[in-house]
Amino acid sequence: MGRLTVGLVLGFVLLVANPVIADDTASEEPSAELQATAEPTTWDWIKRNFGVNYNSFFYGPGPGSPLGVSPGMTGAASDTGLNFFNLVSVKWKISERFAADIQFRNQIVVTGEPEYRHQGQRLGVSGTFLKGEDWSFSGALNSDIPIPAIMGQTPSQRTLMINPGFFSFFNYAPKTSRWSLFALVAPRMWLYRDRQALSIQDQLSGGAMNKPEYTIYLNPSVNYAINDKVGLRLGTTLEYTKFVGFDSVRRNYMPFEFGVTYDIDPRFSIYTYIYTSTPLDDGLRSAQGFGANSWWKTASLQVWLSGTLF
Repeated sequence: MGRLTVGLVLGFVLLVANPVIADDTASEEPSAELQATAEPTTWDWIKRNFGVNYNSFFYGPGPGSPLGVSPGMTGAASDTGLNFFNLVSVKWKISERFAADIQFRNQIVVTGEPEYRHQGQRLGVSGTFLKGEDWSFSGALNSDIPIPAIMGQTPSQRTLMINPGFFSFFNYAPKTSRWSLFALVAPRMWLYRDRQALSIQDQLSGGAMNKPEYTIYLNPSVNYAINDKVGLRLGTTLEYTKFVGFDSVRRNYMPFEFGVTYDIDPRFSIYTYIYTSTPLDDGLRSAQGFGANSWWKTASLQVWLSGTLF
């Protein structure tokens, strides 16, 4: 689902959810008493029992790479072209706090040789796991569905059996301050039938050195709210992973990001940012045989679209 598709779907849902009828002859709105006694519609039932939200990550170009590819932390292309990685979650609400959640995952390469990559579905439970006065920990505890026919391109090529983990968010936002802390929290483990089987992305990004077994992933950031709609975010990525190609847990690249958040609507936000490596990773690149790189060779423009359809 690209930006245009996301926008069209969001617009359609907002239109359905908030109908406006232009009619000069229309009478006054029904009274609150009549509204309260009105029969619930099918749409009311769907919204009460189900939900849909999405996250779409766009991996864009950088100043040190050709326009049609997005650079990785080694300075080489991270994939065959600029691409969107999309996560669409459909929820069945089982309580006020939790829902059974199926996450549809796909990737769309939009330059070079355009390609649609079905990346499978993850099944789990989503909701607010912990919450305090100014903080919350929410998201999904899930795993790829271990059915080869629907597992997805990359998991199937890697011969994945199961990969339980979190895709979750920690948010600390004091009500009396413009400053806040945010983190994408995503620890996970992977079990394979064949540890040496590689996906297309693995072959492009270092072979077995790119095939994970377990990881601790944190994407923390410090945020400052300029106003109710616009903010600034400075963050980094801390990732410690055991890859098939290594004997022990290793720190992965630690890129930094800086950008602007736009809360267009309570149900739709955009985060545009510059994503780049730093000299902190020169030793890691050299140890893997890539050599040190200037920051502009690894820098790229990226976008994170997120929202709730209903």
